[in-house]
Amino acid sequence: MRVLPIVISVVCVAIPAQLLARPKPKIAVAPLAGDSGNKVADAVVEALAGKDFSVLGPKEVGREITRLGLPDELDTRSARKLASKLGVVAVIDGKVGKAGGKRSLHLEVHRRGKPDAGFTVEFKSTTSKGFRRGIHDEISKKLEGTGAAEPADDDEPATVAEGDRKRKPADDDSERKRKPADDGDRKRKLSDDDSARRKTADDDGDRKRKPADEDGDRKRKTADDDGAARRPKKPARRVAATDDDGDDTAAVRKRRKGSSDDDAAPQIAARVAAGASVAQRALSWDLRSGFTAPQAPPRVLTTAGGGRFDGEIYPLALADPGSSLAGLGIAAAYDKTFGLSIKVPNTQVSAPINQSHYAIGARYRFTVGGATSIAIGLDYARRKYAAERGGLGNTTLDAPDVDYAAVSPVAAVRVPVTGSIAVFGGADGLLILDAGAIEKSTSYGSAKVYGLEGAAGVDIAVTPQIAVRVALEYSQIMFSFTPKGSTMANNRDTDPTTLDVNGATDRSMGIAATLGFTY
Repeated sequence: MRVLPIVISVVCVAIPAQLLARPKPKIAVAPLAGDSGNKVADAVVEALAGKDFSVLGPKEVGREITRLGLPDELDTRSARKLASKLGVVAVIDGKVGKAGGKRSLHLEVHRRGKPDAGFTVEFKSTTSKGFRRGIHDEISKKLEGTGAAEPADDDEPATVAEGDRKRKPADDDSERKRKPADDGDRKRKLSDDDSARRKTADDDGDRKRKPADEDGDRKRKTADDDGAARRPKKPARRVAATDDDGDDTAAVRKRRKGSSDDDAAPQIAARVAAGASVAQRALSWDLRSGFTAPQAPPRVLTTAGGGRFDGEIYPLALADPGSSLAGLGIAAAYDKTFGLSIKVPNTQVSAPINQSHYAIGARYRFTVGGATSIAIGLDYARRKYAAERGGLGNTTLDAPDVDYAAVSPVAAVRVPVTGSIAVFGGADGLLILDAGAIEKSTSYGSAKVYGLEGAAGVDIAVTPQIAVRVALEYSQIMFSFTPKGSTMANNRDTDPTTLDVNGATDRSMGIAATLGFTY
């Protein structure tokens, strides 16, 4: 019982520490055209998230794009509307392409109150340090941050187009270079005496074009640096020109349909659901050989419907999805059966049954492969099945009550299958701390008790924020009786020297359907 409070205390201490951290610029990464499963977009988020930026990922941003009815290709107006709704300083979108043995990634940075800026990188792997550092540094520059991309390895992305901000100075430089010659032409028409000046202007232009000329080195270097992305003779720069000229506009417009792939995404920050359940409970016995039926305890079998409530929340994911502790959360579930009763054998008398179970505990969730999520945790669980015997009078119900208390290690996995469907499954161990009245000396006495639970099902997204969950559930708790003195385990035949009931199995199977709201 000491383990669970410690775990929950860690969650409670970590939450305010993270929430009091220094505010960081908040940016949003939209789904990218040509990026199946948001793998590249997720890599961009990971490259940016950390001490410098707070980042909203493509799943959340895609849902908001759909909700606002914005076009697939964000223009200045739609980007401004999206940024305002999300409360971010910039929105990043773009597309993934392929050129030769490398892939290309063109990103457009839509900044609030500033002109859009774009750049293109080529890469082999999104997991390389070079790719992530390069993306981080380029975005930092676009957002007036510090640092620039520095080559680290073969996978270091090469910036092949710096967008309008760099092309404009290059064009201005070209205009300035042409102006002396144009002035010379006008002067030539006015006077022959201006020929010397015209010659001087032409010579100055020649010096600017000669790489080896020391007098023109500074201007040549500036022009080369600013115009490098626009020279048509290099294949990498032709890729950038295609992006800037809009030749692939149709491909951009085919970007995923408002991120329907995100409806069943596992990285939700909060979920709450309610619905109905139906379960059958069976309590069976392991008897000694030769034990006669009249002396054996009766088998218990009941079926009834109930109500279900469950939820989970990851508070740090709400505050900062890019935080290293964003996967830390809390989960809870409660189920209560209604209208259940049990009939006393060979009579017309029935006793109402109080049946319920709940669990609450800590979770840590992480993703594998960019889409599949795995959660591990520790729960405190209770499961109760008890008859209300007050109305039975002199009639005896030969069925023990149970009220289990357990610490439960938890492991679960969730895998998106399509844009709106995900499957999930999980298993819990039940380290039983107490089994209730069945272990008392007036019942079956002390026992070794252990159990397990499991669930599997499907989530079906109705809208980006609403989903139906259907789950099959199983629970089994096993007893091995070790009675001390005279109990119902060794004295059902009135001979306490022999063990009549070796053990028992308490099994429940059911199905639950809930309607959930996610954020």
